[in-house]
Amino acid sequence: MKDINWEEMWRETQCHVNPSEPSEHSEIERYDCIAPLFKEWMTIDDYPLKVLESIQLEPDWSVLDIGCGTGALSIPIAKKVRSVTGIDFSAKMLEIIRSDAERQSVTNLQTKYASWDDVCTGVDIEPHDVVIMSRALSRTMNLSETLQKINQVATRYAYVTAWGGGERRINKEIMTTLGLEYRNSPDYIYVFNILAQMGIQPNVKHLRCSSRVTYHDISQALQSYQLLYRLNPGQIEVVQSILEKNLVQCENGLLLAPDDKPVWSLIWWEKPTQ
Repeated sequence: MKDINWEEMWRETQCHVNPSEPSEHSEIERYDCIAPLFKEWMTIDDYPLKVLESIQLEPDWSVLDIGCGTGALSIPIAKKVRSVTGIDFSAKMLEIIRSDAERQSVTNLQTKYASWDDVCTGVDIEPHDVVIMSRALSRTMNLSETLQKINQVATRYAYVTAWGGGERRINKEIMTTLGLEYRNSPDYIYVFNILAQMGIQPNVKHLRCSSRVTYHDISQALQSYQLLYRLNPGQIEVVQSILEKNLVQCENGLLLAPDDKPVWSLIWWEKPTQ
């Protein structure tokens, strides 16, 4: 297993999943844009509850939530532990989490505007009892460094979630129609094996979720995919046609992306006691 370059394989896979070579600036723009919509998704997503049911927490512990988004994990966790630090590179996401924390009288949650790639452990972020990186690994091309930094800052437990499976039907049709190679690789395989090469014995639990992605209208859906793939004017017209054909209107008027139920893989490890 040590002869296999899992890091190189990870980068190759991510280049196929994100063929438009996203820059940090474009990623920030995308997440800032979808922040209000992302919060709506979290209200109908059973993923946060499944994660919360699977992690170890104690009242006197501190928790670091990397890629905290709008606070679907950070806020409920803050009600159970001593303190929570949420990191995200989207200012709009952090605006929402701070507003919701204040509205719910959560006072032990602090936020940090930063990309985890740029954070220096021990300088920008102090050790925390528990570190969580939830559905944020696809933003990094250096998976080994990301996992090493998580391991450095966690003192008791580290939890990471990665794509575990499920068909992204619309993404597949968009990429194949645009002449791009579509791959739907279970990302947790790379996480597991890189951790093993680091000398860590990780645990894996597959979370089968019933969450769905919805939009208020075609233009909102198109904007989301446009930012994801950085479409040119000709491609925008093609993608709009695909969305109009595939999105399903729900009884509440929202447009639903009819993908198969996603599986997110929770990978975790316990730090050895000193």
